[in-house]
Amino acid sequence: MAPLPLALTVVGWLAPADAEASGAAISVEDDSGRRVTLAQPAERIIALAPHLVELSYAVGAGGQLVGAIDGSDYPPAARQLDRVGSYRGIPLELIVAKQPDLVLVWGSGTPASLIEQLERLEIPVYRSEPRKLEQIAGDLRGIGRLTGHSDAGEQAASDFEQALEGTSQQLSPAPRVFYQLGQSPLTTLAGGQIVTQVIRHCGGVPLFDDAPVLVPQIGWESLVEAQPEVILAAGNDDRWQAFWTSHDELPAVRDGALYTLDPDAISRPAPRMIQAVRQVCRALAETIR
Repeated sequence: MAPLPLALTVVGWLAPADAEASGAAISVEDDSGRRVTLAQPAERIIALAPHLVELSYAVGAGGQLVGAIDGSDYPPAARQLDRVGSYRGIPLELIVAKQPDLVLVWGSGTPASLIEQLERLEIPVYRSEPRKLEQIAGDLRGIGRLTGHSDAGEQAASDFEQALEGTSQQLSPAPRVFYQLGQSPLTTLAGGQIVTQVIRHCGGVPLFDDAPVLVPQIGWESLVEAQPEVILAAGNDDRWQAFWTSHDELPAVRDGALYTLDPDAISRPAPRMIQAVRQVCRALAETIR
């Protein structure tokens, strides 16, 4: 595969639209703090996480996607994209065969070895790893610029930020919230994950957010001691709640404060996450009525 053209040096500052129109290099910083520079907007894009597919469509770059990972099902048009791998494995040769000029990767979900191989081939890589809600807006702007859709990216980011501002709430007293990730063993998400930021945004206190690992396993005694007033979990139905029915030593169970969240909205850091934010905010507000 021939090396991609070297990016031009930008002299002076240009607004995104001006930079694209003038043919100057496009340069953005991704969520890892690395700078991604393209000589021109990407025309052949591969997205290696479902949320990156959603972000691409949100900025108007869906038509430039030439490959996606299994599970990329939103918007509906994404189901027709060619697959280049799954969470079980992403063959490098499938990516290279698509001749991408930009690969969007999930910082902690895409194998580091694959990212290194792409960079050795001089294929530009944008790492998405939003750990804060406002970083979703940053990804919308960054991907919008890299794909030649600065205006649409800016609009999508602004819409998301305004929606966030409209949902932020302070509750007193702040309810103690346990987010159930897994049931057997019982696991949750710690402070480095965006879900805990959603809980704080909605006025709650996420339990175990100071754990030293991102997905801590929680002992039953620790949970009882924490006395969660709200329990949240992602699911397509409420069947997970049956696990808790006999544990009325927990305030959340005793008061019926168990809430099911849309699994895609809460797990994919893309514009639809605002739906999960609204779900969580409504749930927490109900606990103090």
